[in-house]
Amino acid sequence: MARSVVVVFGATGLQGGGVANALLHDSGFKVRAVTRNASSAKAKALQERGAELVEGNYDDPGSLERALQGAHGMFVVTNYMEHQEFDRDVKQGKAVADAAKAAGVQHVVFSSLENVQKTMGFPCLFYDSKAEIEEYMKSIGLPVTIVKYPAYYENYINFGPRKLEDGTYELGYALEGAAMHAVSVADMGFAVRTIFKNRAEWLDRTVGFSGDKLTIQQHADILSKHLAPKVFKPTKMTTEEYSKLGFPGAEQIANMFKFYRLGNPDRSVELTRQLYPGTRSLDQWVADNKEALLNVLEKK
Repeated sequence: MARSVVVVFGATGLQGGGVANALLHDSGFKVRAVTRNASSAKAKALQERGAELVEGNYDDPGSLERALQGAHGMFVVTNYMEHQEFDRDVKQGKAVADAAKAAGVQHVVFSSLENVQKTMGFPCLFYDSKAEIEEYMKSIGLPVTIVKYPAYYENYINFGPRKLEDGTYELGYALEGAAMHAVSVADMGFAVRTIFKNRAEWLDRTVGFSGDKLTIQQHADILSKHLAPKVFKPTKMTTEEYSKLGFPGAEQIANMFKFYRLGNPDRSVELTRQLYPGTRSLDQWVADNKEALLNVLEKK
């Protein structure tokens, strides 16, 4: 039986990388990984595992057309934080949607987010842009499943907590005591694979991923338990204080925290585990990644 060709955009990034990895574990799929640099180490690693590499980017419609030729499915996520331009993010998303429509792609899985401006009355541009792209995809009749990721457990490895002068570590989610959803982005690659394997069941649906919904104090307690004698604690910073930190994107991230706190984003641990029973809790994930986490902390 012919394998389904699934094009994965952002295949060397976190979300796309998780999806590419999961699909490469399944002989029913042929992965076509879209990357701006086919000679990068991450791209080469995918190629060695059997992925087809295609150089392309959202700003080059010709490259999108080539990438999607003959494809059955497509996973797509845009990267607002790379350029931090709302209009450009929307334009890129619409371009890949148009290319998928023209190529006759049968199943699009789009990583979207809520329209915070519309629902809450304040902007969160990297959420709002994805919501606008989602709306456009539906308006042109793309066969689409929407997935929405929460915070990633992997952020504790990729960014690491801040080491304070007293030797403790501060978790920088400015949530003022509120709980938030989080998940292993690697685990969600397998959830997306289930969606691709069961097109009829998941088409035209929205899935909010979650592995756990915990307060940041609970995050700190779990990290402290597994990584003792190191001690973790949540930041005392308010959302307002975070917005004034001054680095590029600080205000938008602060508004994301505000949305987490006030907006009750729709994510489902139950539905996520239905898609991938191996979805880990934070406690399980920290236990599995103890060595990597300790390596990050040693460099602080």
